[in-house]
Amino acid sequence: MTIVDNRRNWTFGILLFTVLGILLRLTGLSYEAVDYLECVVPWFEDIKAIGNITALAEYEGSYNIFYITIIYFLTLLPLPAIVSVKLVSVLFDYLAVAVLTAFVYDAAPPERRYRYSLVAYAVLICCPTAVINSGYMAQCESIWAGLGLLSFYLIRKGHPVWGMLSFGCALAMKPQGVFILPILLIDWFYSRRYSIFHLLWIPVAIQLISIPAMIGGSEWYVFYRFFRQMAGQYPYVYYYYPNFWTYLQDAPYYVFGKVAIFSAMIALLLFAVLFVRAKSHDSRDYLEAISYTSMTCAMILPCMHERYNFMGELALVACSVITPRYRVPALLLILASTQCYGQAYLGWFWVPHELLAAVNIAVYLYVAYRSMSVLWRTSGEKEVCV
Repeated sequence: MTIVDNRRNWTFGILLFTVLGILLRLTGLSYEAVDYLECVVPWFEDIKAIGNITALAEYEGSYNIFYITIIYFLTLLPLPAIVSVKLVSVLFDYLAVAVLTAFVYDAAPPERRYRYSLVAYAVLICCPTAVINSGYMAQCESIWAGLGLLSFYLIRKGHPVWGMLSFGCALAMKPQGVFILPILLIDWFYSRRYSIFHLLWIPVAIQLISIPAMIGGSEWYVFYRFFRQMAGQYPYVYYYYPNFWTYLQDAPYYVFGKVAIFSAMIALLLFAVLFVRAKSHDSRDYLEAISYTSMTCAMILPCMHERYNFMGELALVACSVITPRYRVPALLLILASTQCYGQAYLGWFWVPHELLAAVNIAVYLYVAYRSMSVLWRTSGEKEVCV
C-alpha cells in the first residue's frame, strides 16, 4: 500500500490541492480580461445602479438570464465586482473537478481508487485552462460544464430528476450546456436508466431559474428569447477555437454552418450506434464517451469560441489518469488550449493558430479512433454496468 492508498492521506492530499488550486487562481484575481471589462462590468454596474430586481427585466445584453440573475445577487454582496464574479466561476471549477474525480474513483481498480482519484483531482484543479478561465478571465465555462457533468453523474447514480434539473440549469447558463446532451441520450438508448419523460424536468429547471426575472417584470419566456439571441449571435463557421474550420475561416456560414451541424450529428450517431451495441460499459467507458462527444461538438460545430472545449478537455485529462494511452494527447490538448487562451487574452503569440488547429485535430482523431475501435471490438450482446 502506498502513501495515498488510505483515506486519511487521501483527505490530506485533497485539502492540500484544494488550497493550491485557490492560490493559483488568486494570482489572476486583479487581472481584468477584455470580456470582463466590456460586458460583465457594465452589466454589474447597471444592475447595481438600479438597485432592485427590476434590473433583470431591463437587461438587454448578450448573455442568458441565468448568468445575469447570478450577477444581480452578486451586487447584493459587500465584495468588489471582480472578486464576486470570479468567486462564482472558481466555485464551479471545484464542482466540475469533483464530479470528474468521482468518475475516476468509480473507474479505478478498488485497491487504487484513492491514488487515482487524488491524482485526478490534483491535475484537474491545477489544469492551466481551468485556472485561466475562472481565475484570470472570469469566464463561466466552469458553470455550464460543472452542471452538465453533474447532471450525467446524478443520472448514473439513480437520480434522474435531479440530473435533468441540473442539465436544465447547464442549458440555461449557456447554449454550450447542450454538449452533455449526446451522452445523456446515448445512455438512455443503452441502459434505459431513466424514463424519456424525465426530460420534461429540463424546462421545469429553466422556468425555476427564470422566476427572479419574472418577478422583476420579464416575460415567462425570457430564457427562450435570450437563448435564441445567443444561438444566432455569431454567424461564422470559425470563431477562434482551433478546429477543422480554422482552415476554412471565410467559408459562408449559410452553407457550411449546416454542413458542420450535419457532420457533427453523423459523428455522434456513429459513436452512439457502436456504444449501444457494445457488451458492457463501466465508468471509464462513460468518461471516454463524455470526452469524445463534447470534443466532437467543439471540433466540428460552427462558431466555437476558444473556451468551448472546456468540458472535453477536462474529461480527457481525467481519462488520462486511468488510461495511459491518453496522457500525451491530453497534455497536447491542454497545451494547445492554454496557448489559444493566451493568444486571445494575454498576448501570447508563440504558436501559429493553424498549428494549434493541427494539434487539436490530431488529438481528436486519435480519441475518435481509440474510442470507436474499442467499441467495435466489444460490440455484441450487452450487459449494463455501472
